[in-house]
Amino acid sequence: MRRPDIQVPDMIYTDLPFFLAVAAIGLGLSLMTYRWFAVRYDWPMGTWHRNRPALPILIGLLAFLGGCLFALARGYSNVPGAVLAGWSIAGFGFLLAILWTGFLRVASQVSLLAAPTAAALLMLSWFGGPDALEYHTVRSEVRELRQLLEESGAITAPRDARDAAGQPRR
Repeated sequence: MRRPDIQVPDMIYTDLPFFLAVAAIGLGLSLMTYRWFAVRYDWPMGTWHRNRPALPILIGLLAFLGGCLFALARGYSNVPGAVLAGWSIAGFGFLLAILWTGFLRVASQVSLLAAPTAAALLMLSWFGGPDALEYHTVRSEVRELRQLLEESGAITAPRDARDAAGQPRR
């Protein structure tokens, strides 16, 4: 049984928009600058970077600006520590761009898909509210239904790990 004086969180909260903004900034910046590094250091380039350099730069710019706008909005929010969160989004984004372009050299093709995906998911989670990218498993749906039925008094069930017969639950 649960003790009433101990509060146990039901789930661990992950700040998904934070990670998406870092990815949008880092991958977008990497996508914008990859052609310059590839030409300078004779790295391989994909067809878009070679023949249509404006498209990857535009895609990277849009992703980068989306992440920067989110970091700016997060930094100006009235939540304690928001300024630090905004700066850390920008800082981690720049570190990701350096790692992605400089060490891994994978910005050419992977970022063409990853940068706009991160930016689109960021916009969806930012403008859609906190539940926009939330998903529920079957277990969480059953748990919520059971809690609702117990609160309404329709059922009473033991709350410990064994059922009424003393057998472990499966």
